[in-house]
Amino acid sequence: MSVFHSTMSRRSFMKTLGLAGVGAAALTAPVFHDLDEMTASGDMANPKKPWWIKERDLENPTVEIDWTLVKRFDSTKSTQSNNALYDPNWAQALIDQKAAKKKWITENQPGYTLKDFAFRNNVGLPIGALNPWVLTGTQIPADTPASLGVPKYTGTPEENARMLRTALRTFGAYQIGYVPQTANTNKLAYSNGVIIEDTQTAYINAASKNVMPSGGLTHIPIMYPEMLTAYYAAPSPLIRGIHEQGNRGNGQVRSSGQRFLVAIGYQGVNGSIGPMPPFMALGGESEQGRIGGQSISPTYGMTQTQNLLSTDLPLAPTHPIDAGIWKFCWTCANCSKVCPSSSNSTEHEPTWDPPATLNVRSLTDPNIIYSIPGKKVFWNNMATCKTYQDMVWGCNICMGNCVFSHLETAAVHLAVKATLGTTPVFNTFFKDMDQVMGYGLQQFSAGVGPPTGTFNPKGVDWWKTETPPHGEDGRSRELHAQ
Repeated sequence: MSVFHSTMSRRSFMKTLGLAGVGAAALTAPVFHDLDEMTASGDMANPKKPWWIKERDLENPTVEIDWTLVKRFDSTKSTQSNNALYDPNWAQALIDQKAAKKKWITENQPGYTLKDFAFRNNVGLPIGALNPWVLTGTQIPADTPASLGVPKYTGTPEENARMLRTALRTFGAYQIGYVPQTANTNKLAYSNGVIIEDTQTAYINAASKNVMPSGGLTHIPIMYPEMLTAYYAAPSPLIRGIHEQGNRGNGQVRSSGQRFLVAIGYQGVNGSIGPMPPFMALGGESEQGRIGGQSISPTYGMTQTQNLLSTDLPLAPTHPIDAGIWKFCWTCANCSKVCPSSSNSTEHEPTWDPPATLNVRSLTDPNIIYSIPGKKVFWNNMATCKTYQDMVWGCNICMGNCVFSHLETAAVHLAVKATLGTTPVFNTFFKDMDQVMGYGLQQFSAGVGPPTGTFNPKGVDWWKTETPPHGEDGRSRELHAQ
């Protein structure tokens, strides 16, 4: 048997599943009972999703949320912003990080050469490029309803949603959601990042703080994918460069979208107001997964860049989805098996409270925690995750190893997604088969990574590939891409 890939044929795989002789098209196609059912294909605002992806009520994603407990969070208390609050090894890790960089470059280690760091440090928007909260002065388009002396654009919420979706997709957005601003979504705004006022117009105040109305907006989570094949080279500074490539694409979409909205007579408020995974889940673009800092898309998996545009243009909302992803994460935990820092939860059921073995509180002030209450999730050690992520200059092994982070190179992959969305009894089988087939980054595990001498040879191979423009790897052309 090959040590590099499984020798199980596609037919053998389907036979094991009990589906031999059934065409992939039959597995992924819905059954219509009458013409009315067949023509109920969503609306202009929310194009119909594949039959196995179910829509849920607004503000009711697959992860359980107790909105009465959710409260605004100070992002300066997060592990991403201030990991010294939580990890006693953080200061030493920063010293080790610099020494490792020079050592690995000198040794020409896979994924850690001079060109890898050069790529990491020079992807993104040009120096001096701006993505302002609101447009002011010369940033405002020359042609607006006010300057032209014409009425602003008007349409129904459904027409507006379709129009804006067309514009944003053309600007480069891959996934778009429409999340109404409510008292609940206001709780997701960072307490230190944006001021919420009883005002009708977003603005920047005299203290250079971003101000947002308390209501009347629609938040638009925008997703731009990150090149999946590069993630197979993780860990490496390449991965951070690929993330910045996603930020650049997302920033260009939001900048164009912001100016478009102003040009038709509405507010365009540019930038995330809080953590993006909740907005992605509320907008129906993805589901929350086992890894708290990222959501999982049925099409793009975990390898995605997310940010927010907001407007007072009336828009028909999109709904949270259930594609079977969250429930699959309960069974899977493949991301945890490959985590070198053992930061990802290995539990098989989510909890409202962090387990007793995990300290989410500050080393100096027990009132400071790195997460917020009100959600039933898998609790990961985000402090050790951040330390390891920075120590290796870009980890994200879990994201590249996710079962949903695959290219659909075979019809069976589409059949698997359809089955996951409707028949969770097969979850364990599919989780195991992902490993048998040799997908992901299974050479890594607890304590195994660059600091202990294990590097990924695909960090060398990536430089020899004919990469597609902008890292477009074809997932947007899959049958169920939204």
